[in-house]
Amino acid sequence: MRLRYAGRAEFLYVYIKEAHPEDEWQMGSNEEDGVLYRQPQTLEERRALAQEFIATMDVATTTLVDDIQNTANACYAAWPERIYVIDTEGRIAYKGGMGPFLFDPDELDEFLDEMVGAPA
Repeated sequence: MRLRYAGRAEFLYVYIKEAHPEDEWQMGSNEEDGVLYRQPQTLEERRALAQEFIATMDVATTTLVDDIQNTANACYAAWPERIYVIDTEGRIAYKGGMGPFLFDPDELDEFLDEMVGAPA
């Protein structure tokens, strides 16, 4: 998606608290896949997990890390995942549904096509 809107939109991830840490609410599928992480207690621990995410998922998009007080998560109701578009004036122009069930990247494409124009 990032390449589809190159030069017309900027993308970034904000890495927030773990959705299914093994010390809180672990999912069976995470255990089967060996995705076993504890909830970070320090910013350094969260940054290390974010770096592992970037490397494991081969993420090329700029990734920011929420502070350990979860400020971005609280301000944007981001947990466990959510898509926002911030317009050029710094206002929320689009707020996607809360993931995983209402997380809809296709809806984002439709919005961006209207906002910045469909790719040629």
